[in-house]
Amino acid sequence: MADVSGNTLLMAVQAVNDAIALLDESIRDGSGDPVDDTEMLMSYTRAAEELRSAYEVARLTSSNLPPYADLIVTDTE
Repeated sequence: MADVSGNTLLMAVQAVNDAIALLDESIRDGSGDPVDDTEMLMSYTRAAEELRSAYEVARLTSSNLPPYADLIVTDTE
């Protein structure tokens, strides 16, 4: 695995989470292509899981990284 800083992982987690939220919204409101958006959502979801694993490993060696749950936005509205 390539060496990536914890801060870079933090930013990547947030960016992928934002992309997932936008795709989810596009699917829900029908504003995009449902097939393409669904495929992209699946790809971003897989990427998010990989980033989560890498981030959790980085947290073991860095005390200044917040918990993963603090980085992601969940739709509770």
